[in-house]
Amino acid sequence: MQDDMIFITGAGRRVGYALAEYFLTQGHPVIGHHHRESVECEKLRQRGALMVQANFEDEDSVQQMCAQIESQCRSLRAIIHNASAFTKTHADAEQALPQFDQFYRIHMRTPWQINTALIPLLRACSRVSDIVHITDIYADNPNPVYDVYCASKAGLQNLSLSFAKQLAPKIKVNVIQPGPILFKEWHSEAAKKAVLSETLLGFEAGPEPIVKAASALLDNPYQTGAIIPVDGGRRLT
Repeated sequence: MQDDMIFITGAGRRVGYALAEYFLTQGHPVIGHHHRESVECEKLRQRGALMVQANFEDEDSVQQMCAQIESQCRSLRAIIHNASAFTKTHADAEQALPQFDQFYRIHMRTPWQINTALIPLLRACSRVSDIVHITDIYADNPNPVYDVYCASKAGLQNLSLSFAKQLAPKIKVNVIQPGPILFKEWHSEAAKKAVLSETLLGFEAGPEPIVKAASALLDNPYQTGAIIPVDGGRRLT
């Protein structure tokens, strides 16, 4: 049983992996969620992270994961909701309907379920604790091609503000809105160039700015209910 752990969802790859590595390096005990096994998961285990598996589209799977965390952790310093799904909305309405369910479950229902289940562990922390929800700049300025995804991220953002009101002053709740941090494998070079041409700082930043933003939120004792864009200025174009 460990105290004041940091729980990161989607820690088995990309930004979640970078977050887990950073907090381990800083000396924090880390719990990392993953859906599927990866080389990164094993690397985190070797560094001492507790890895827990769950399918965020399955309510029972999430409940079992939370029970596992409760059995191995006396208190949580933070929950960082990084797990996400991202695809264009299908052009065929019948095929788009399952996307609604998928995005709603991953981006809204499961974060709510996790927060609700693990609030006692956050309250048991030796200091003020944190919840960080990673949404998207599209939550405020939706792209119609990704309308279902954008709507679910906007819903998560609204939930974040409700949790900030509900859980203060013991638990701070904030939002990070990434922009073009890390392109997907399926993005073409032309698509990347088009996005970066509409980003004021003009480059793909990688996960480091998100890691720095999350760390700053945990370190700031007087910030809750904040929405922090980390987008290179893309939202302004």
